[in-house]
Amino acid sequence: MSDAKKIDPRTLKRREAMIEAARELFCEHGLAGTTLEMITAEAGGSRRTIYELFGNKDGVFEAVIRDCTGRVTSMLADLDLAQKPLRDALIEFGETLMTMLTTSDTIRYLRLYLSEVPRFPHLGKVFYESGLMTGRRIITDYFENQMALGNFPKGNAAQAAVFFTSLLKADYDFRQMTYVGWEPQANDLHEHVIAAVDMFLRGYGFDPANMTS
Repeated sequence: MSDAKKIDPRTLKRREAMIEAARELFCEHGLAGTTLEMITAEAGGSRRTIYELFGNKDGVFEAVIRDCTGRVTSMLADLDLAQKPLRDALIEFGETLMTMLTTSDTIRYLRLYLSEVPRFPHLGKVFYESGLMTGRRIITDYFENQMALGNFPKGNAAQAAVFFTSLLKADYDFRQMTYVGWEPQANDLHEHVIAAVDMFLRGYGFDPANMTS
């Protein structure tokens, strides 16, 4: 069962415990090295509970992916950008996104998911659609609204979102996944986001120096 809203509170609590336990076990042992018995030993319940809630181990892994990406995208969705000046809104979105993407836990999960994609390509699609594309749709909707209000040049909002998020991410996530132990500092992220936002705005004809905060 994938819709947590249809589960009674007690079972929902057990489901959440299984996802939390499985997330840590998958990070430590990989998908292939984690057994259902290991998950139930950590979270309680039984194999039958797992079958009823997730279908099988792949279903548990998919639930872990959706849970992790959902936490990131929900924070982006909760941002109140509409009432802020354009540059301020983009900086707030960028800093929120980059702070979440560069946490040590996020990098652990990225390493895990990407390592399993070749063996389970359908899970790669889940990760892409529930994570990257969900976040990108949030900023796409923002650009569409700004275009409608006349605050941003009319055009392809989805393409603008791709350009913007690509400038924000740069090589930070890849660098962290390969430079084990390296983490950007808060000041570095702040300066990077401002530089990325200003470069993006200049590309669309704005002069950041003339945009009030």
